[in-house]
Amino acid sequence: MKILAAVALACGFAAAPMVMASTASASPGYCDGADCVPYLTRTAVAGDHCTQNTRYNWGIDGSGNTLACSSKSVWIAAPPLVGVRTLRLPCGDQTGVAQSPDGVPLSCIGGAWSADYSWTFYR
Repeated sequence: MKILAAVALACGFAAAPMVMASTASASPGYCDGADCVPYLTRTAVAGDHCTQNTRYNWGIDGSGNTLACSSKSVWIAAPPLVGVRTLRLPCGDQTGVAQSPDGVPLSCIGGAWSADYSWTFYR
């Protein structure tokens, strides 16, 4: 009985790192510029239809301007997309928008990157 318990415990310790590795995110927690933002719509056109979601709602047009998919399911102008930022990371006085690694829209509010759904739900 003790041997069976030891084997089960050993298997659990061996499996734990594999489970942890499979849940790790492949997307960066921080990067600069629109080129590194995952799931960014690169063919957005202001005023055209888009599919609005709670995550990954940024796009850029052919000229590199940042657009957001609004609650009316159309692309609207937004401040420049500065890249991927971690929630609550200090941002100083930056005026652009960002995306968290898991797709949440962020703005610099009170000196820290904060979730800002105003682009997707209130504009």
